[in-house]
Amino acid sequence: MKKIMFLSIFLLITCNKTPDQKKEFKNSEQQGLKNILGKEDVNIGEYSPYKDNKFDFNDKKLYENLKKAIYEGDTLAYKSASKHYIVNGRYKEFLYYAILMAEKNNYKEAYWDISTILASERHDSFTSKFGTYSLLRSYELGDKGAKQSVKYIYMDKGKEIPKSNSIYCSE
Repeated sequence: MKKIMFLSIFLLITCNKTPDQKKEFKNSEQQGLKNILGKEDVNIGEYSPYKDNKFDFNDKKLYENLKKAIYEGDTLAYKSASKHYIVNGRYKEFLYYAILMAEKNNYKEAYWDISTILASERHDSFTSKFGTYSLLRSYELGDKGAKQSVKYIYMDKGKEIPKSNSIYCSE
């Protein structure tokens, strides 16, 4: 009994943060989010991670953003939803919505997101036909990130850049 009481008192003393420590932690957390999301377009309240690491799939704002993005082609809503998933460590789970946005609205950043997600899953986006197709499709639509990747993968190695529609017909 004495051990439990001693342990609980010890934990209360050591785990109790002062208001300054809490403020310092919050500022460092916000700075980390700004680094991930870009410095100017960050509304910290909109993208703050969930407490207790539980992602709320029933978030009404997230649902509305996804709905606007996919059905209306709203690129700002798409970016907001994407950032929401990234901040909460759920980027791979965003693949479904990226595919819907890319195919339904022919959106270059959605194609780029697909290739990025598949690359992070496989550690090499070019072993996945759909990842390669998405990268090339994004390149054809003019995405800056895709242009850099295609330059590195094809141009710098002296390879010819294939058309995206030739990927599925190659075998």
